[in-house]
Amino acid sequence: MSQSVKNTLEYFIVIMLSFFTSITMAEPISQVRFSGGAPLDSYQPRIIVPILTEAFQRNGIKFDAQYHPSLRSLKMSNSGIMDGQLHRVYNFHQVSAGKYPNLIRIESKLLSVSVAVFARKSLKINTWDDLKGYTVIYYRGRKNVESQLKKVLPVEKIGKATTDHQAFRVLAVGGADVVISESTQGKQIIAANPQLAGIIEVVKLEETEIYAYIHKKHKSIASKIAETIEQMKQDGTFEQIIEHANQN
Repeated sequence: MSQSVKNTLEYFIVIMLSFFTSITMAEPISQVRFSGGAPLDSYQPRIIVPILTEAFQRNGIKFDAQYHPSLRSLKMSNSGIMDGQLHRVYNFHQVSAGKYPNLIRIESKLLSVSVAVFARKSLKINTWDDLKGYTVIYYRGRKNVESQLKKVLPVEKIGKATTDHQAFRVLAVGGADVVISESTQGKQIIAANPQLAGIIEVVKLEETEIYAYIHKKHKSIASKIAETIEQMKQDGTFEQIIEHANQN
């Protein structure tokens, strides 16, 4: 086969792929599946899932949420196997060093949460820098926490758990000096597990803003979903969902 014929065939293939892609992109979206890196009965998903369910429903789109371990969840969402991420920090792309470029932030804040230090006794910790010298464990996949810890601690002082519950169990038996978790989530875990009763919150290190992210293949609806969430804040639905989630 001559080079000119090969070039013609390659050009034809590219044109056909573009054509079929445009047809697929033009199809209306009827359903999306988002993944989250925390169990759906934990603090953030209990609030965020019903908010997003309502927002997508108002746009004629069925919303489904699934739990997958955090790093797997990210890979599935970035690849397009899942349609988005339930909850990530505002500056997610910065703290994850741009490893998940296919995820687009839905520009309406869903939550503000406090990143906190937990320990078995009171410690003199007020900032991230004060963690120097301690052995720390946290739930892997929290890119904002990972980013901060790498600045102040050597690798051998940083432990990663597959869940928040596991991190607190390690702390309880002396496998680490402190746990970094979300304040509300951490307190709920301690309250629900008698064996963790001696663990206390030492300090809140910072407040982080939580947003949902959607795969770029659905870029056309990202702004519309953000607008709908803002409308829900205005009409009272947003606050009602939060109040209901906090009561259960």
